[in-house]
Amino acid sequence: MSDPLQDARIAFLKKLDDGIWTHGWKRTFDAWMHQSLVIGSAIAGFGALTLGIIAKDHQEYAVWAGGVGALTSVATILSQQLHCVRAVNWHDRMSVELDIIRDKFLFKFKSSPTDQQLSDLTDEVAKVKLAMIEAWEKITATGPSVLGRIRKPPKESA
Repeated sequence: MSDPLQDARIAFLKKLDDGIWTHGWKRTFDAWMHQSLVIGSAIAGFGALTLGIIAKDHQEYAVWAGGVGALTSVATILSQQLHCVRAVNWHDRMSVELDIIRDKFLFKFKSSPTDQQLSDLTDEVAKVKLAMIEAWEKITATGPSVLGRIRKPPKESA
C-alpha cells in the first residue's frame, strides 16, 4: 500500500522540477529570439550599407538597399512588441523562486516534509505564481518603450 503523503511529496517535487525546467527553456527561447532580432538587424544594416554602396554605380540595387534597410526597423519594432528581454528576466526570476522552494523541500525538510509543511510549501508556490502573474501583467500592460509609458485612464468608482 502506498503512503498518500509520500505520493504527494513526489508529485510536489515533480511539479516543481517541471516548472523550473519549463521556465528555463522559455528563458532560453526568449533570449534566442531577442538575440536573433538584434543580430538579424545588424546583418540587415550592414547589408543595406553594402547594397547602398553598390547602388551608387548600379541604380537597380537602390530599392533592394532600402528594403533591406527597412528590416532593421522591423526587427526593432518586433523586439519592443514581443517583450523578449523582459520575458527572459521574468522566466529567470520564476525559475529561481521555484528553485528556492525546491531547495527548501530537499534540504531543509530532507525530502520528507510533514503534511503541514508540504501544505505550507504549496501555499508558498501559489503565492509565487500569483506574484509572478501580477508582475507579467505589469510588463505586458506597458506599451513599447520607444513610445513612452502609456497610462490607462483611472477606473470609475462605483
